[in-house]
Amino acid sequence: MADAVIELRGVGKRLGSTRALAGVDLAVGQGEVLALLGPNGAGKTTLVRILTTLLAPDQGRATIGGNDVAGDAKRVRPLIGLAGQYAAVDELLTGRENLELVGRLYHLDKPERRQRAQEVLERFALADAGDRLVKTYSGGMRRRLDLGASLVGRTPVLILDEPTTGLDPRARNELWRFIAELAGGGTTVLLTTQYLEEADRLADLIVVLDQGVKVAEGTAAQLKAQVGDEVLQARVKPADLERAAALIAELTHTAPQIDRHEGRISVRTAGGTRMLLAAGNRLDHAGVALAELGLRQPSLDDVFLALTGRATTDTPEPAAGRVQDKPTRARTEPPTSQAATSSRREAVGALFDIAAISTRNLLRFARSPRSLMASIVDPVVLLLMFRYFLGGAIVVHGSTYVQYLLPGLFVAAVIVGGAGTAIGLTQDLKSGIVDRFRSLPIARAAVLAGRTVADQCVNLLALAVIIALGVAMGFQFDGDPGAVIVAIALIAALGYAFTWLFALIGITLKEPEASYGVATIVMFLPLLASSAFVPISTLPGWLQPVAREQPVTVTISAVRALTSGHPVHHWLWQSLLWSTGILLVSATLAVRQYRRTGS
Repeated sequence: MADAVIELRGVGKRLGSTRALAGVDLAVGQGEVLALLGPNGAGKTTLVRILTTLLAPDQGRATIGGNDVAGDAKRVRPLIGLAGQYAAVDELLTGRENLELVGRLYHLDKPERRQRAQEVLERFALADAGDRLVKTYSGGMRRRLDLGASLVGRTPVLILDEPTTGLDPRARNELWRFIAELAGGGTTVLLTTQYLEEADRLADLIVVLDQGVKVAEGTAAQLKAQVGDEVLQARVKPADLERAAALIAELTHTAPQIDRHEGRISVRTAGGTRMLLAAGNRLDHAGVALAELGLRQPSLDDVFLALTGRATTDTPEPAAGRVQDKPTRARTEPPTSQAATSSRREAVGALFDIAAISTRNLLRFARSPRSLMASIVDPVVLLLMFRYFLGGAIVVHGSTYVQYLLPGLFVAAVIVGGAGTAIGLTQDLKSGIVDRFRSLPIARAAVLAGRTVADQCVNLLALAVIIALGVAMGFQFDGDPGAVIVAIALIAALGYAFTWLFALIGITLKEPEASYGVATIVMFLPLLASSAFVPISTLPGWLQPVAREQPVTVTISAVRALTSGHPVHHWLWQSLLWSTGILLVSATLAVRQYRRTGS
């Protein structure tokens, strides 16, 4: 199809040992609605994830607007709006803030994103709840907000995965009308569904998938015509179901489909009225009381059963969207001759993306005092424990224990909040928020960088609290102000490097419990095997060489020297090298893992 907006040619994908897609072809033109129909496990969501650049196909080629989804993903993302199976909205932001965040990531200016957020809230009957936290929303409200978020970018392609799941009948009908309006305005829509009425009402073209294979394609009328025969349908009392089904099977020589919940028996037949009368007589003579008997034209349910041998269910998988108007600024690609300007714009855009996601995470901290306090309380507990409970048993030559202890706790303050980084990322992964971010036209590293910057701000707040408490307990900064500033900079550098290490743990393990366990070990092992709380000479002999040269000890030694006015020796440069190395390795691996997430 020469003018196809969405096109797949021979697309295949394996997920582990499972064949999710096997050589799928399809094409959708501008303003058309294509419905992907199939049972759970048919490959619908895998196909959606490929089209939205979240997965790369193993074979074949998929394009949107002529751009390859794997090779030209940067050009594809500004063209698509995605709503996945789950409501990927942040419950600690308001509805309006969720929508405006998406607008920021589409690089809309402030007035424009506010206007679009308001339009979406009104369109989905959420205007009265727009300034409430999403955690107060019902499930249906969250679903509508999620669909609305996919419309903020006003993209020319809308990809919806089970869009009406969780909506009441009124909201479902409203969404159907809206999708028809969008298509009428030129938006190309691809949706997956198990609601056959949805496909029948909306789709210009229906593709039926089963076990990763395209088993049929056509309009609703064309697919129904493939079934051909009329459907004989009888409704009887539950006690008579089996006997009635057996009698109809004898008459039609076809095993009927039984709906026990409705007490209904259905079977395809070419006998028309003659078969209808024969079935009525047979059931009447057998004493089966009929509540209903009739013939109807085949439905998509019948098509689906005929093609796959299975009936559809109303059990959905994990939803996205668009509104019509002027294109977003993110959609424009500069010509090759302006490559340098393009690079600068991309760098500036990446900074804006990082700032937007950092703001989102800082808002979450501000609205979740428990998570904020957790990052601060642990260092305070360590301070109180070592200062008042264990400090009397620890002897430090040439210094008071307070002067010895506090530099170690300064470093601990920017490390022990690391479990929050790992757990926060896993929660965003499981909620679908990371998938939403990954389908948007933003810098690939922005999601991780935005989180690490926000978490570093919280770590520095914990550091400020520990400094204040330390001074109250008698700690003194004997170094000159410049040296103290350098000491704080070293602490911040090591803390930020460790934040990326915890981000790597979260994006790799993907499960909150596992991430918390590993992050806890990574937090406390280098602190306990260092000079943070006790002199190196008191550690076991085999551990001392490692403890003396590892990054936490080196940084603490530099901080002690800088804050006390003593020579720094080689510790400053060693600390910088350690922080730089941890940051480069962790950030590189974390971004690489982020790009592979879901594949």
